[in-house]
Amino acid sequence: MEENRDYHAYRYGDHLTPGSELKIEHSVVCENVDISTLITMGTDSLEAMRQGSIDGEQKAYEIVVAAAKQWEQQAAATQTINRALEYLRTPEIEHTGNQWKDTDNWRADQKISNRVYQMTCSIWEDTKYNRETKQSVPIAWYVTWEVRIHSPKQGYGAKIAGQNQKRYTDKNAAIKYLDGRKKAYSHLRKFPRQFRKNMSVILWFTALSYLVIRLRDWNRPKRNMPPPRFRRAVFLHPKTGRSLPSWGSSLWQKLRKKRQPLPVRQ
Repeated sequence: MEENRDYHAYRYGDHLTPGSELKIEHSVVCENVDISTLITMGTDSLEAMRQGSIDGEQKAYEIVVAAAKQWEQQAAATQTINRALEYLRTPEIEHTGNQWKDTDNWRADQKISNRVYQMTCSIWEDTKYNRETKQSVPIAWYVTWEVRIHSPKQGYGAKIAGQNQKRYTDKNAAIKYLDGRKKAYSHLRKFPRQFRKNMSVILWFTALSYLVIRLRDWNRPKRNMPPPRFRRAVFLHPKTGRSLPSWGSSLWQKLRKKRQPLPVRQ
């Protein structure tokens, strides 16, 4: 708050966040002011003075708005520079160079990655102890895999696709399924090298890859899908039970042409 002789000016949280936000909020309160001279001027004179003061406020407001627009342009330039600095300061992420490598994690014992994507997978064998042979016998195999964004920032590695603990009773079937998943996402290894660390480009490639996968699934022929029962709507006559001609049928067009125009009164 700023105190003057005739008024108090309040400023609520004026602040500037470079390249992001500008906030200015002011209010004025007049309490103990001397109006003895003004009340002797008459209503008409005071109305004219009031309108002149309002016009002065409007001019000051327009100056502030114009200054805010100038700040918007400058803030956009600052934000652009910040993005360039963030790009240059982001360290290059460690990856396997599009090669499958073994890991120490039992939930992801194999991993492949590049500067943008990473895929992990594992097959966990479930066993049961046989008291007669006194040996552990495999009874099931669980497949886990996932594809994520390989982000240098912690918490930005969004999940694209995956499967958790898919159960198989045949080991060869589990291996075949996992090999199919690896082949389905092998196109992610062709990410161009010139885009290394830019997060906006990474997100764009994520959306593009998701769209490609969805289109591939959409174009795949659907199995066990019965054909539609009706190709078009059919209307039946209530007495004869015969189908009525539709609006676009040739019979209906003939009936429309046979209609004679109404006579015009003279």
